[in-house]
Amino acid sequence: MTTKVLERLRRPATREDPRYATLTDQEKEILALIAEGKTNRQIARSRYLAEKTVKNHVSSVLRKLHFERRTEAAVFAVEHAKSHLQSH
Repeated sequence: MTTKVLERLRRPATREDPRYATLTDQEKEILALIAEGKTNRQIARSRYLAEKTVKNHVSSVLRKLHFERRTEAAVFAVEHAKSHLQSH
């Protein structure tokens, strides 16, 4: 697992992943907070949401991005941010 994550971090981002466009604004915000290492509880508190609501958003993000783990989503978010900065 760690090897896969490191390989994805080292790979240069070439274009925006179309899966990102499938996320709602709320899911994009949740994804960014996941990338910061926030727990569901921390996200819930910062967004004034119920922890269960955050859990549902995280599940939706993982499903839309075709990931099983939030670590994969965090790496995806970092890569997306990096490619977005490079293209501007």
